[in-house]
Order: sequence, then C-alpha cells, then structure tokens
Amino acid sequence: MRLSLRVSCFALALGLLVGYTTSTGQDKNEADKLYNEGNARYKSGNYQGAVEKYTQALAIVGDYRYHYQRGLSFKNSRQYDKAVSDFDAAISLRQDFAIGYNALGGVYLLLGDYDKSIESFKLAAKNDPRLDRSRKGIGEAYAGKAQQLLDAGKFDTAGGLLDEALGEHSENAKLYLIASRVYNRLEHADKSIRAAQEAIKLKKRGAMGAEYFELGMGYKKLNDFEKARAAFLEAKKDPSYSRNAQYELDGLKGK
Repeated sequence: MRLSLRVSCFALALGLLVGYTTSTGQDKNEADKLYNEGNARYKSGNYQGAVEKYTQALAIVGDYRYHYQRGLSFKNSRQYDKAVSDFDAAISLRQDFAIGYNALGGVYLLLGDYDKSIESFKLAAKNDPRLDRSRKGIGEAYAGKAQQLLDAGKFDTAGGLLDEALGEHSENAKLYLIASRVYNRLEHADKSIRAAQEAIKLKKRGAMGAEYFELGMGYKKLNDFEKARAAFLEAKKDPSYSRNAQYELDGLKGK
C-alpha cells in the first residue's frame, strides 16, 4: 500500500514536470514566432511594427536577441535612449555579446557621448577581436572626442588624446585631419604637416580642402611659402575652403 502511494506521488510529480517543460517550450516557440515576425517587419523598414512584435515576444521570454533587435529598431527610428536601454538589457543577459556592445557604442557615438562610446567599442573588441566594426568605431569615437576638445579650446588635452589614438588607429583619416588642426594650434608645425599628409594619403578621394588647408598652415608656420602656396591652391579647389584658401594666398603674395 505504502509502495503504491509512493509510485503514485512520483508519477504525479513527473507529470507536473513534463507539463511545465512542455508549457515552457510552447512559450518559447510562440516568442520565437513573434520575434521572427518582428524581424520581417524590421527588414521591410517598419520599425514601429517590429518593436510591437519584439515587445510581445519579451512579454513571454526574456531573450537577449529580442532586446538587441528591438534596440536596433529604436535606433533606426531615432529613439536613442530606448535603444541604449535595450542594448544594455541584451548585454546583461549575455555578457560576452560583442555585437551588443558594438551597437551600444554606435548609439553613444550618435549621442556624442564619446567616452561611453569608446568604452563600449573596446568591450566589443575584447569579446570578439575579429569584429572590425568595433575597431573602426573606436577610431571614430576618438575623432569625435578630439574634435570636442578642439572646439572647447583644450588643445593640450586633445593633443595627448590624439597621440594615444593614432598609436592604435593609424588607418583613420579623420583622426589625422583633426590631429593636424590640433598640432597647428599647438604650434607643432612638423607634426601638423605629417598628420595632414597621412590624412590625404588615407582619404584618397573626395574633397580634401580641409586636409590641404591644414597642410598649408603647417608649411606657412615653417616659412616654407612655396609649399604653403601649393597646398592652399589645392585647398582652393574645394568650394568649402575656397575663400579661406584665397585669403591665405593673398597673404603670401610677395613672399
């Protein structure tokens, strides 16, 4: 009698466990279905519709992928604060999620929060060293930070940051351009010239008025007026720098 009772209790417990597992599996299937529907809407550019589906999926199961995709939807619809929250949630669920850190770095870059952007991109690269986007993102964030310091007149701080950044991201043309501007303001003409030359070499195509203008300013500071004039003539070809370059050329007449 006692043995029969034990068997019955075990069978009941096993039945409850099986029922729970089946229910959880069904919930996950339903959540994945909603997630896939959200992905279809996302791919078609219906970001609000995608958010609705991902939100429904998250109401069933907390999955880092759902948060990540909803974060992308928020980012693409320029709801950056909500995107940050979702990327943070995705990372909290999977702490080695390199693409999540990369996406977070991208949003902080758009928001102009360069310190957090650099930190996020570095965590992405740490968790996946093959993620080239993160390396490029770090360079862009450094460039943004340096420009911010330049605009604030903090030339020494900007110069120190750029020296560090260029040591790690020597392939970034924008970094070299900003470095050339900063070095000119610090009266480091030789460094400015080298940075401008690297910016021109790396950029290769497109308008280069800014790069040639800084190059000209560097040569002017060294009293190499022939090379300064040649650089300003190149800068003048860019409509955005035509007036400034002509002003410098007029100042070089007779030199």
